[in-house]
Parts: sequence; C-alpha cells; structure tokens
Amino acid sequence: MDLITLCRKIDLQEEMQDKVMAYYRTDDFSRIHPAISGLRDMETEARTREELVRLLGDDPQKVKMLACMLVCALELYPWYQEKGIGENIFLDTMRCFTRFIEECRQKTGQYAFDREWWTARQVSGVLFRIGELEYEMVTVDSAPAVSIHIPSDAALTGPKCDLSLENARKFFAGHFPRYDGRDYICDSWLLAPELGRLLLPDSNIIGFQRRFRLLKVDMMDTEYMEWVFKTRNTPVAELPEDTSLQRNIKQHLLDGGKIGAGYGILI
Repeated sequence: MDLITLCRKIDLQEEMQDKVMAYYRTDDFSRIHPAISGLRDMETEARTREELVRLLGDDPQKVKMLACMLVCALELYPWYQEKGIGENIFLDTMRCFTRFIEECRQKTGQYAFDREWWTARQVSGVLFRIGELEYEMVTVDSAPAVSIHIPSDAALTGPKCDLSLENARKFFAGHFPRYDGRDYICDSWLLAPELGRLLLPDSNIIGFQRRFRLLKVDMMDTEYMEWVFKTRNTPVAELPEDTSLQRNIKQHLLDGGKIGAGYGILI
C-alpha cells in the first residue's frame, strides 16, 4: 500500500488529500521524515510532536502534520499484516483522520486537522476500531485494561454494541492475549448520570450506560459541549436546538443544571 492508496481507502477529503500528497512529494518532507518515527511510540509522541511543530513551520490547516501522521499509519501497516490483523480493521481505525477533519469543518467551516494530539494512539498500534466502538490498550492501577471510546459516527444500538464488544474480545484474545479477560473501562460524557433525567429509558445512550458499573462522576467536565453542540465557547442561550438531545441538554443548562462525565467498568 502507498500513501495515495491509503488516502483513497480511508476516503480522505479530496482537498486535504491533494495537499497531503503535494507536501509528501517535497524535499521538505524528505528532510523531516526521519524525525516522525517517534510519533509511533506513546512514550515519545508528545516530544516528537513538539519538535515537529518547530520543524514544520507555518502549517495553518496542519496539512504537514497530517501528512506525517498518515505516513506513520502507512508504515504501521506491515505490522498489522505480521499480527494477522485484517485490513478492514486497519482502514476502519485510520478513518479517524477523515472523521476528525469533517468534525473540524462542522465546527469551523473549513477542513483542518486539529486532533494530532490524539492520533498517536492509532498510528502507534494501541487503539483499534472494531465495529462501532474503539478500543485502546491501557494500564490501570499497574494492570492491563481496555479503554472503550465512542466515535462520533457510532450507532449505539444494542445489537451493534453487542457485536462490537464480542468481536473486540475475540480480537484481543487472538492478537494481544495480555489483554484477554481484562477490565473494559469507559470515561465519557455518555456515562453522565444526569442524562438519565433527560432521555427516555429506551434511548440508545441510556442502554449504553447500563452496560457499565459507574465508579466516578466528574460534574465539572464539559466534553459533552463539543460532541453535542460542536462548540466549546458558545453561550448557553445561543446553543443550537436541532435535535431532541440538544434541546433537552440546553434547557437543563438554562435551568442551572450540569451534565459532566462518568467513569465506569463494563459489567
């Protein structure tokens, strides 16, 4: 697989694809290429990103950083093959780039890559998309665990979540036995107990919550603002009301309520 094939297979937006390929073919990329390998190690990725920001210079849409990340993804592909992990999981995992760029467009009106602080997980081979959900290999209290993440395009229906979780268990048992039978955890606004007051008992979100034993609640967390309203700074009175979830949460906030986030373990 080459870079243009990867871009096409993950349906990268044409505008960003063209800019990535144009930068990839420059002498400048050839110069910094040796420096990007640190992105594929969670121990070094933060320092590597900091150094790359300096080396890449002006990068308003972060196309250069995107190119570096995509090349890391491409260089990870042989490792997937060696592990016997199917190309479908590789591509589903790397479509995070396309999804993040679209989310940025929805928030700002233009394509840009603003999630480089997160995608080291994908290009270092510690996070995988399996069906509707993403699964990250982590350590909790010195023990291996699997952290569940919910992509913005996930359909949280009962059957689809069941299938994802079933396939994830098979995946880790087969490819990463150290994580077989370990705890599955989730830290998300979707586990916020306050949502139980705002949504119907048969809603997909409430059904998803019931899968977890809640261990901790952070009422100060405002992560939900970005995912529900596509904003962080809009005054509450001006928040959109396009969906029932938006309307219910907005009214709850106007009434002085909070949403927060929950941390739980899969039952």
